[in-house]
Amino acid sequence: MAAAPLHRRPRASPRWRRVLALAACVLVMVQAGALPARAQTLSDAQLRVRFLLNFLRFTDWPAAAFRGANAPLTLCVLGTADPFNGALADLRDTTAAGRRIEVRPGIVPDQAAECQLLYVPDGELRRMAGAREAIGRRPVLIVGESEAVLDRGGMIGLRSVERRLAFVVALEPARRVSLSFAPQMLHAAAEVLP
Repeated sequence: MAAAPLHRRPRASPRWRRVLALAACVLVMVQAGALPARAQTLSDAQLRVRFLLNFLRFTDWPAAAFRGANAPLTLCVLGTADPFNGALADLRDTTAAGRRIEVRPGIVPDQAAECQLLYVPDGELRRMAGAREAIGRRPVLIVGESEAVLDRGGMIGLRSVERRLAFVVALEPARRVSLSFAPQMLHAAAEVLP
């Protein structure tokens, strides 16, 4: 009796790959709250915090970015004002990449190297040079309240497009510090700069 031939699952066609990529992009946007129905239920501050959470979830840091295997992912906000009107509290008890998220609002530039994600409000852009100096070549994802942060070495800048929040990704500054982004995040970006 001859052995039955093995049946292999056919590879996805290019058309199905595009469908799957689009579905992943929609999932990212829904999680981020960027789709219109979702955006209507969230305040601007809550929406920005959702974007930051997804940036944490869809960015890969090298192991050297952490003090140990159980170290948290630290999200810092440069400056003393709370640009999120308390919405950062929504990140309590959340995780990304298998790590607990720790939030540190109100940091000074000298503390920026202790973060994995540094959020820079527009009012703090003048202090970016000090933060960049403290960071050096450490893998810190720098996200700005606007695209103005990209001119100062930031990797992601938020932007409003037709009253919807979107984001722009700059790949070169991220590569220089060994950060990489999941394809789903790059597909969801309004623009990806080389």
